[in-house]
Amino acid sequence: MMAWKRIILVIFVLIGGVIFFRYWSINQFNQAFDDLSAFSYVAIVNTPSFFSDKTKKEQTPTTTPEIISTPATSTDETIILSAGTSADLELSFTFPQKNDEVYIGCAYQLSWQSSTTISLLKTALVDAGTRESMGPIASGLAKENAIEKDSQNLSWKVGVVWPGEYYIKVSNINGVDLETRSKVFTISKIPEGISADEKEKICKESNSSF
Repeated sequence: MMAWKRIILVIFVLIGGVIFFRYWSINQFNQAFDDLSAFSYVAIVNTPSFFSDKTKKEQTPTTTPEIISTPATSTDETIILSAGTSADLELSFTFPQKNDEVYIGCAYQLSWQSSTTISLLKTALVDAGTRESMGPIASGLAKENAIEKDSQNLSWKVGVVWPGEYYIKVSNINGVDLETRSKVFTISKIPEGISADEKEKICKESNSSF
């Protein structure tokens, strides 16, 4: 009988030890888990965030970019000078005028009025229909023409071109690029089979009418 009591007592002791150990183990595990959770939270809080919340819209102040001005270079000065100079240059032809008629082979004086003294003209004879420029050999008009001092005239002997309507185009005055033109006039062919005197008479008569 005493043996059974001892066995039962040992069993209760063992069961109690197991229960106590289980309870102690669970408490230790929970404590360790709580400590780990607290450490993780502190680490997360103190770690800088590398992600931005795209749903949160922040308004950042906008500033007008500063405009930095730099001194004008020599190229800029040249462009400004040319623009200012071209605005002061004006030229209008007094001959030829609209519906004037000139003859192939005859010599004429191209004349104009200008706002300043003209020393250099770049010119071309242009077909009024096709808008094509005639070359200096065909037109008899040089591309670059040096103008005598205080003169407003340029000698022109009409070259061998097709009869038709033309105008004189000026593309440069005194080294400044700009464009102006005369009125449209007619170039005609001297009739064939006439004498040299008759040709000279036609040229004189056509000059005297201007």
